[in-house]
Amino acid sequence: MRNSRDELRYQVAEEAARLIYEEGMRDYRLAKLRAADNLGVRLQGSAQPTNEEVEDAIHQRIQLFDAETQPRLLRQHREVALEAMEFLHAYKPYLTGAALEGTSSSHSAITLYLAADSVEEVMFFLDDQHIPFQTHERLTRLGSKKQEYFPLLRFYADDVEVELMVFPHDERFAGAPISPITGKAMKRADRKKVAALLG
Repeated sequence: MRNSRDELRYQVAEEAARLIYEEGMRDYRLAKLRAADNLGVRLQGSAQPTNEEVEDAIHQRIQLFDAETQPRLLRQHREVALEAMEFLHAYKPYLTGAALEGTSSSHSAITLYLAADSVEEVMFFLDDQHIPFQTHERLTRLGSKKQEYFPLLRFYADDVEVELMVFPHDERFAGAPISPITGKAMKRADRKKVAALLG
């Protein structure tokens, strides 16, 4: 049986999961703050759920409310990911994020990690293939190093958003990006593993 503080954590985690899965919020910290605001509570100390608890709540939400349709959408995202990985094979792509974790929703982007000498190299490649894209940056931590911004390119394939995070060759393999959810190295899958997930 949960005490009142545990119950509050659970409720905030559930609402944050809903905001991420159904409304497309991508920042877990902001989702938790908005969830607390929606519930009319203040997050203090141990009343705040961890990012892992929110991720668990997303998996539970899928099982409870979306168990019939989500697997089809997840498969579509993984198929698009594999096509994109084959297209970008020269940059040694890895799949990460919701499509790998199994939590894809209609708001989720497919996230690929690429290794290149420079982001411009990837940009020129996309330009040559007549693929329109947007340029952004994302704050990421590699291994034990401090956080820094890395280039991120966005484009659409089959109406699904694809994010390309571009890392230098040396950084890419020397220190795996750290997950903001678990605090450990991000789970990644190469083309062979993604193909195996699709059977």
